[in-house]
Amino acid sequence: MLQEMTNSRSYIVAEDQRSIKGLHVCAKTLGGIAIISSAFHFWPFNNSKAWQVLCPQNFVIFIWLLVLAAYIISKHNRQTIASSLPHLSVFAYLSFNVLSIAFSPDIERAVSYTAKLTLILIGGYTLFRTAMFSKRTFLMFYNLMTTAVIISILYCLIVRFGLGSEEFGFHRNAYKYGTYVGILAPLCAVYFFSNFKTWKITLGIIISASALISSGTLGALASISTGMLAAMVLIPRRPAKLCILCSIIFGIGSLLIISNLSPSTYILDDFKLSEKDDTNLKQRYIEWQAEINILEERTVTGTAAGCINDYRSNFYYRLPKLNTLKAFDQNGWLAAGAETGILGLVCFCWIVSFYGKLAFVQVIGTKLKKSNVFHSFAVANFTGFIAACVANLFSSVHYNGILIVFVLLLSLISRTSFLSTE
Repeated sequence: MLQEMTNSRSYIVAEDQRSIKGLHVCAKTLGGIAIISSAFHFWPFNNSKAWQVLCPQNFVIFIWLLVLAAYIISKHNRQTIASSLPHLSVFAYLSFNVLSIAFSPDIERAVSYTAKLTLILIGGYTLFRTAMFSKRTFLMFYNLMTTAVIISILYCLIVRFGLGSEEFGFHRNAYKYGTYVGILAPLCAVYFFSNFKTWKITLGIIISASALISSGTLGALASISTGMLAAMVLIPRRPAKLCILCSIIFGIGSLLIISNLSPSTYILDDFKLSEKDDTNLKQRYIEWQAEINILEERTVTGTAAGCINDYRSNFYYRLPKLNTLKAFDQNGWLAAGAETGILGLVCFCWIVSFYGKLAFVQVIGTKLKKSNVFHSFAVANFTGFIAACVANLFSSVHYNGILIVFVLLLSLISRTSFLSTE
């Protein structure tokens, strides 16, 4: 009898291990598809609302949630699912987004926005965290991110400088492209700068310099440069520091030369504090003030998730509404507060502070342990995190097609913390 019970338990354990392994393989496959497809954004159906919801990077997360549901229903080891969930701060932030729907002037829009936010923050996070279950898969994901950002940068350079288009590659919009590349380019470049191999350092220089040259906004330049400068402080080797500095100088210098030769480029105009009339303050900063006014007047309720545009025009007060703001030029920090109120903004800052602290602790911890591989991961993650915080000043990380990269970054930080302590 005892032998039968022992055999039964062994069978159950073996079955659980097989199911967990299958879950990891599924997550790794779907996560890889999500990362690569994120480089193509909404191409080839950029104007289709249905495609923007069901594009590959979103669709694979839908599939993943169905897989998770089947896994839970089959009563396998549910601890695996629980351990892959994001921090409490993410659920708190989503809760305030849900509560804000009650104050929405457009219920359908608020529900749609919150549903997409939940899909990526919960579904995307659990997908990436489950997928990165070993050092080998970690390396694979960094290679996939590098492939994605190279595709995005290369196509942007071809479209802008080869074909003479004003669009920014697959993302088309300068601000969305700047946020996407502004997060991934420094993250991937610094990962290669942390290596001792010449070809990897060279690749890091190419990625960072090309990302800067392809930039069309102040936000892109600021996020890439700030992230890279943070890495200069954290990377101990002087040759790597010098390579980072040279890539920044070369990238920005080349962009300014190109911009002077071609006045139609976005970047020179984006640096200005005033409009083209040289009289009025740039509309971007007037919008920032309007969002602060919303937060002051609707401190608790906000405008409701995704509904800032329904209220913003009423909060310019005496400031001029010039209608010169370009699409997706939005301060993500102020927008989060204006939409979900002060408590929603606090929860979003809680997310940032929790994962930011975790990323910084990893950098220190892996250095003390002399774990070279995980120290490279930790420095790269912290670089990407700093870049994301800066990019969010000029174009929100909440945008569909961009949020997935931010969530990927949070997953990387969380998983590095777990794997580096094993």
